[in-house]
Amino acid sequence: MKPLTELDRKNIYNMLATAYIDLIKQGRIGKFERRVMSQKILNHVEKAQTFQDVSVFAKDLLKLYPVFQYASLRIDSEIEGMHEADVMARLKTLIKKS
Repeated sequence: MKPLTELDRKNIYNMLATAYIDLIKQGRIGKFERRVMSQKILNHVEKAQTFQDVSVFAKDLLKLYPVFQYASLRIDSEIEGMHEADVMARLKTLIKKS
């Protein structure tokens, strides 16, 4: 799996931030929990090396807060796209060798 680029990280932050803001608007988290969750999101995305790392974190958030479903689906979609591109590249290599 390819490492995350700065653009990838920015897009992931935006997806998670959108869900986080929805939680605040819905009044589903208090002030203390906001601080904890904000720090948790920043730390996990910063430490993540691949989309798979972020996907695991998003799924953990999804267990507690259903509002993170869209972000989780988008991250998983990125992973599937990478796998698909990898398979296509392998197939092209095999076809060229034949």
